[in-house]
Amino acid sequence: MSAKTTHFKVGNGDMTLMVLESGRRLLIDCKIGVAADDPNDDAPDVGTQLRDRLTRDASGRLFVDAFLLTHPDQDHCAGLRRHFHLGPPASWVKADDKIVIREMWSSPIVFRRADRKNAKSGHTLCEDAQAWRDEARRRVRLFRAQRWLTDGDRIQILGEDVDGKTDDLLPILVSAGSAFSTICGVTDATFSGLLLAPML
Repeated sequence: MSAKTTHFKVGNGDMTLMVLESGRRLLIDCKIGVAADDPNDDAPDVGTQLRDRLTRDASGRLFVDAFLLTHPDQDHCAGLRRHFHLGPPASWVKADDKIVIREMWSSPIVFRRADRKNAKSGHTLCEDAQAWRDEARRRVRLFRAQRWLTDGDRIQILGEDVDGKTDDLLPILVSAGSAFSTICGVTDATFSGLLLAPML
């Protein structure tokens, strides 16, 4: 089986699912607007379309192996809180049936962008981007505390942060300019990525 991609019809923004030869699923951005969730609206129901392309784990949870957020703008993370489980895997609720993110792939820029209450930098984070930031911070804190992570808590930081802030995160850090093929702690021979940015 060769790798397959699905480019969801989201208008301005991005939402792409890659299914690798290994069967692992990599989601690049998401934009599931409120209109897409409204059965009375003619916007494509990209949330259901995504769910139909995912499988369930042994606990009955839909999941993506990795979720790459290219940058924390609203048209690249809309619907995150409504459709994805955020928090420890053990807190997943069957009735909500949200999608588990086994491993987050995130630039450190998400940690530096301001929320609406503190917009000195000129960049603000929408509520979904704030939720991504908070979940990324949770996973990094967990790694710092125990130096290992399991599925649902995993994160790869894409690029070094300023002032040595990621120097202690080398096992979960992909340096700018380097290639990587690890997904959820395992080398995937059917995948290779080259991180071009961010550059310090």
